Order: sequence, then structure tokens, then C-alpha cells
Amino acid sequence: MKEQILLLISFSIFFLSCNKTEDKTSEFLKKYDKIRLISYNKHRDVFRPKYELKIEKDTIQIPNIKVIDNIVLDKYFSQKIAEVLLSTEKECIVADCYNPRHLILFYKQNKIVDFYEFCAECGGSRQSKNINFPELCTEKGDRIIEVFKDLKLKNDGEETENYKYF
Repeated sequence: MKEQILLLISFSIFFLSCNKTEDKTSEFLKKYDKIRLISYNKHRDVFRPKYELKIEKDTIQIPNIKVIDNIVLDKYFSQKIAEVLLSTEKECIVADCYNPRHLILFYKQNKIVDFYEFCAECGGSRQSKNINFPELCTEKGDRIIEVFKDLKLKNDGEETENYKYF
């Protein structure tokens, strides 16, 4: 009997925490009409102003990079990616480098209203002022790479001979 009560309490706690995460993710996604994911052929030189990411007239401009993937995420993958980005880790290791290779653009009425640029390898990220994701650490980067593999991105976030991070 005692084991059944403990099992029931454990299941209830797990179920409530899952619903809380789903609610937070759903609330976040309701703010946007469309979410686009872009990957680059190489990291951009973030320390040189002339290579700064610019969003003007609902167009993204990133000098000196080639776009590899440019897809509008469906509801399933929007949910999967948002779950990872909104999650928190018990331990979160972030390297001191910042080698962004992926950018998520958030749209409302066909206008870019927010962005999130990140490096899945080191966990570094930049986000627009209306986004408030917890740190993207290397552990979360590994989880997002798995989602990118499911998406079958050409640049899925793992370093290969074609996509070098450094």
C-alpha cells in the first residue's frame, strides 16, 4: 500500500511538471505566427562590427556567410525546439566562445519580431529583447542537435569536415 501511494505521488509530480513545461511552451509559441530556422556554412565573426547580424525591413542580413538551411518550422518542430530552449538544466556549462551557426526568426503578421542566434557547440547565444530563454549550455546544445538531426538539416549542429566551428 505504501509503495502504491509513493508511486501515485511520484506520477502526479511528474505529470504536473510535464504539463507546466507544455503550458510554458504553448504560451510562448502563441505569440508567433511563423518560426523560421536558418543555419550558416560557418560561424560569423561576431567581434567585427561589419559582420553584425542585421534585421531590416523583415529581411535578415549577415555578411560573409552562406545560408545552408532555411526552413519554416512546422508545429511539431517548433514545439520540440521551444521545449529545449525554454528548459533549464541542473548543471549548465557554457564555453566562453561564441560561434553562432544557427538563427531562429520569430514572425508575427509576416514581420520579424524576435530572433535567437546560437551556437549548439559552445552554448553561446544572443536574443532579441522580447525573448527570455534560459542559457543555452552545451547540454541543451546536444539536445537541440538531436532535434536538428530529426529535421534532417544539412548543418545539424555537429562539427564535420564540411562544417567547422573553429
